[in-house]
Amino acid sequence: MKGLVYIAIALIAVSENARAQNESTCAINDYQTLLTCAEKKSSDIKLSEQRIKSSSKLEDAAGQWDNPEIDLESVSKGSEITEKSATLYLNIPIGGKRSARKNEARAEHQKSLIENQFAIQSTRLTLSLSLYRLAHLQKEIRIEQESVDTFSKIIRQYQGRKALSPEQDVSLSVFKMALSDHQFNLVKLKSESEKILKELEASTDLDKQTILKYLPKPKTQWLKVSDQSEVAEAPQIKAAQAEVEISRSQNDKAKADAWPDLKVGPTVIENKVGNETEKLTGLSLSMPLPVFSLNGGQKDYTKQRIIESEMSLDLTKRKMKAMRSQLTEKYNNTVGALKSAIDLKTISEKHERIENQFFKGVVPSSLIIEAHRQLYDLESRRNEAEMEALDALGQILIIDNKFNEVIL
Repeated sequence: MKGLVYIAIALIAVSENARAQNESTCAINDYQTLLTCAEKKSSDIKLSEQRIKSSSKLEDAAGQWDNPEIDLESVSKGSEITEKSATLYLNIPIGGKRSARKNEARAEHQKSLIENQFAIQSTRLTLSLSLYRLAHLQKEIRIEQESVDTFSKIIRQYQGRKALSPEQDVSLSVFKMALSDHQFNLVKLKSESEKILKELEASTDLDKQTILKYLPKPKTQWLKVSDQSEVAEAPQIKAAQAEVEISRSQNDKAKADAWPDLKVGPTVIENKVGNETEKLTGLSLSMPLPVFSLNGGQKDYTKQRIIESEMSLDLTKRKMKAMRSQLTEKYNNTVGALKSAIDLKTISEKHERIENQFFKGVVPSSLIIEAHRQLYDLESRRNEAEMEALDALGQILIIDNKFNEVIL
């Protein structure tokens, strides 16, 4: 019988371990699943979710009753006269204190929910931009590596000749300078790529190979964005509204705190004189008298906090509207420039023709150096424009509170 129990316990433990492992692993097979898995493992999102769990306990804490108090007293005169008393006090808050505290707790919890929503969308944007930048860097590194290989090959050819003409000697020096320039840039690009990879590994617990395998492809389809959208659903505005509710609940709490707490409970007194004992029972009541303070300072402060939070809400609404309009204009202009720009494939084909003509002696060294520089500059600027468009689109989706529905 004991053996069956041990087997059952072991099976339960194995199933629990398997369940935990399934929850902590992701089936990654493309960029979309890579991004969703990265979000699931994100430390920032986990921390935000923990804040929600913490704030969900605030209402329970606010609704707790105070513990009763007991007051014991014993006095005597010699051994003949003794008086003992015991009073049990129950603290009864009046003025709606518990209700005000619970309202404040609910407002704080609502704010944490909104902040979590904002954190999830902001994290998605940060992760998306990091993955796109990493994909851009891989292409830029390949271009610079090709330049380094080409110039190294040309330099070896020059150095393999027995004698160089003055023009060839100058060309060799120019190619050496160009090689150094591209080598320095290649080191810089690799360093940036490694930095982003380390940050992604640390924040998502995904390995380097998986991240590099499923990077996003260049954007060819862009969402249409209208400038006529409302901003009422923006998490920033909802957070400001939550602050208004918190300040109002704090004002209610300050008003309630102006009322004193009532302590009431039964009292038992025992008097002993000689051999005679007398017991008395009654009711005791205790409360501070609101003579010197009606909590006016705190009430005045919370009133000003309401005004401040309402002003902040109004300012946030105007800022979000202006920001969305500016982001929409930037996004549409940048996307228009990206669509009209010459594609990298066409540039690469022309670049290869120029390179072949150089090795045939048809074009000068200055042209091949300029071709390599322009190839990298064009790709770098295209990538920069794509990042700006993606960032603008992500911020617009956050303001519209629709980023959860979109994968950049």
